[in-house]
Amino acid sequence: MARDTRHRILVASLLLFNEQGVPRTTINEIADEIDISPGNLHYHFRRKSEIVDALTAEFQADARKVLHPPDSDTVSLDDFWWFLHHLLELKGAYRFMLTDTEVLADEYPKVARVLRHFARGVNAMFEIYVIGLARNGLLNADMETIRRVARNLAIVALMSERFDELTGLRQDADDASISVARSLFNVLKPFATAEAARELEELATHYAE
Repeated sequence: MARDTRHRILVASLLLFNEQGVPRTTINEIADEIDISPGNLHYHFRRKSEIVDALTAEFQADARKVLHPPDSDTVSLDDFWWFLHHLLELKGAYRFMLTDTEVLADEYPKVARVLRHFARGVNAMFEIYVIGLARNGLLNADMETIRRVARNLAIVALMSERFDELTGLRQDADDASISVARSLFNVLKPFATAEAARELEELATHYAE
């Protein structure tokens, strides 16, 4: 029963953090969400920071599964699409990790460390996939271009929602993922061969608005 309550606290916290951000979510709100007393919640987590740390550890474990290099050094656009799909799912599930990033990093040192490693890992994975696509004859890019394209893909994947919010465009998680995916395909298009460009257009239909 205690483990079940702890799990319910984490699920409720994740939902509230994703909806309104960590700074704007209180312990009492989390307790109300699952209809337990604040004292019962404090039995499992003495401070909100302990909940954030627990969710950060879960994010880190799930991120390791997503940031797993492909089996071959030559990859297809389908391989790239599956990686992108799982990356966007991860971001949607833990949306709070990339919201109010500066506030979280200042207040929760573990979050700052995990996000730094995650950003580097995402950049490295995009570089691996772009290298594989180039080796497979799907992209026309030298090594310098590959590194630049990979960095741009990582920036769009991780930061474009923040830019949209700054410009007044706030979307729900599903619409944001669609927008990010289409933007990522557009980053690749200028370097794609004619055949690969057609395949990118087809993959983009999975993210039609």
